[in-house]
Amino acid sequence: MQFRHLFTSLMLGIFFLAALTLAPAAADTATPLCPCPRNYDPVCAANLITYANRCEYDCVRRDVERRGRSLNLLRSGPC
Repeated sequence: MQFRHLFTSLMLGIFFLAALTLAPAAADTATPLCPCPRNYDPVCAANLITYANRCEYDCVRRDVERRGRSLNLLRSGPC
């Protein structure tokens, strides 16, 4: 019984150490939370990616602008 407790504690410690080690790298590449409706009304952006709707495009555009770049909307509809 004591071995099981020690093994469980060791595994949890390894898991949390791995999570703390990997968390900063994942946070650098993640886009900020941007709640959008799930309706499909596609738009085509200048990067030739079709976004599901205007809200999703706007979220990506704001993130790109925070990095000092721009992303224009080409047209309504898929690319």
